[in-house]
Amino acid sequence: MSKDTQVLNDLVDKYTELMISSLCESLQIPSKKEPPSGENAPFGLPIRRALDHTLNLCRQLGFTVKDVDGYAGHAEFGLGEEYVAAIGHLDVVPEGGGWTKPPFGAVIENGFIYARGSADDKGPLYAALFAAKALMDSGLPLKRRVRIIFGCDEESGFGCVEYYWIIANEERPALAFSPDAEFPLIYAEKGISNIYLERDIPVREEGLRLDSAKGGERPNMVPDHAEAIIKGNPDELYEAAVKLNQFWDSNMSYALEPDCIKITCKGKSAHGSTPENGDNAVSRLMKTLQTLNLKDDKEWIQATLDTADSTGRKISLNGSDEVSGELTSNLGVFEIKDGKALLTLNIRYPVTWDLQEKMKISSTKIEGIGWKVAHVTDSKPLYVPLDEEPVKSLLEIYRQETGDYESKPITMGGGTYARSTPRTVAFGPHFPGGEDGPAHERDERVSINNLIKAAKIYAHALYKLANAED
Repeated sequence: MSKDTQVLNDLVDKYTELMISSLCESLQIPSKKEPPSGENAPFGLPIRRALDHTLNLCRQLGFTVKDVDGYAGHAEFGLGEEYVAAIGHLDVVPEGGGWTKPPFGAVIENGFIYARGSADDKGPLYAALFAAKALMDSGLPLKRRVRIIFGCDEESGFGCVEYYWIIANEERPALAFSPDAEFPLIYAEKGISNIYLERDIPVREEGLRLDSAKGGERPNMVPDHAEAIIKGNPDELYEAAVKLNQFWDSNMSYALEPDCIKITCKGKSAHGSTPENGDNAVSRLMKTLQTLNLKDDKEWIQATLDTADSTGRKISLNGSDEVSGELTSNLGVFEIKDGKALLTLNIRYPVTWDLQEKMKISSTKIEGIGWKVAHVTDSKPLYVPLDEEPVKSLLEIYRQETGDYESKPITMGGGTYARSTPRTVAFGPHFPGGEDGPAHERDERVSINNLIKAAKIYAHALYKLANAED
């Protein structure tokens, strides 16, 4: 082990207790996106609190700090015309149901911290922050400044970095990484698109009828809850209840009331990039509704199930490429509102695709089953060849610090801040075969030992990037 390696590792160890206690304080802030709340809180007060907590900590640690109007912030040290960076996020997705620990309790048990945001992305971001602190205290020579950037809207559309880079016109890093994925590193991220669909549905005043339905909180989460209200006369409601009673499913329940039946379906949340790891509650609800005599609703219910196909095949949007593999599709949000059915598909498409061309074919199929494409968002894919920076340097550091020369660089369906700025890739913090996560699922957790290991790798990575040749 080199002298520089030992110095950085020792300094990370020195700050471990403070890193964990500060992280737990941040995890106890439920920093889910809310409506704007006054000046400098564009994503709501909880996210504002999380940013304040982190920036105050950075001041105490000796960094130069900047709050970019509540959209983002950063902590920096060093000299030089250029800088290198780690960029992560303080916002989290909603907690969902089924937790065995308080979602914002930051419970430590058996070496893990349990909380929403522990693995995605507060834990990794604090590891990068304290890596920078170790590098700052080491006194090692650096050709570039070092900056840690704290985004506040990663989970809901990257509005934070759009403001940071474009509106505030912050300078771009020479090289950077996002601590928001896996080791050894991610060199390709699939394109991400939200496809918003709508259709008119029958509105009836008589007979057994669907009054309302809703499921899902975010496009990038597999819905774990969906519900519907069925109305009709007492005889019709009783007959429907008999059918529901025969449709046994431990994840479906109903309540028969004098003027309606309330149906509730439970699923299992998962990250929108891996819908196969979840159990979509909206799909369960549609299958439940198919058992009832809802007459004119049968066509759109089946069409909803067609859109829920996680391969995209039933809407002619399936396919793959050699770099990043198969497209995935997640029906993330569904609602019946004002005589319309509204749904949002979260698509992760291969890195070599032109989504606009693919959508020409898919739109025809979608319209053929009665839906209308109301709006499409598109976050372009990321692909950095393995022989380019920062991939070369980061992979070298990971190999040196872990002794792992077998694990291969990864492509993934998830999206990180790496796609928001050039010469940036996702780098850690989760190790091959590790037990951190699962992101966007219940009982999210991060290993304290792995967080410390990641912080040491990040310290060496920032050191190497700060001195890398142009």
